[in-house]
Amino acid sequence: MAYVVRVDDRERVKLPKGLVRPGESVIVIPAGRRIVLIPVPPRPREASSSWLKTRFGRGELRRLAQARALEELGEKMARRGERAHRD
Repeated sequence: MAYVVRVDDRERVKLPKGLVRPGESVIVIPAGRRIVLIPVPPRPREASSSWLKTRFGRGELRRLAQARALEELGEKMARRGERAHRD
């Protein structure tokens, strides 16, 4: 089912009732002109332990994710700079 919602003057979107409960977390992924919302389980590590195997601890996983995010940001900024020079 699809819903049409409006963005208010503070750039907030009110989701239809029943999609998520107040206080729940979601991952927001910008995907071009779309936005993907993925619910985060209350205890994500426990929820994923049956299918996500890793030898890293929580702190190391966080450091790896932050390092990769910074790499992606650098790549994105470089692409934007190239585009600005072509225009």
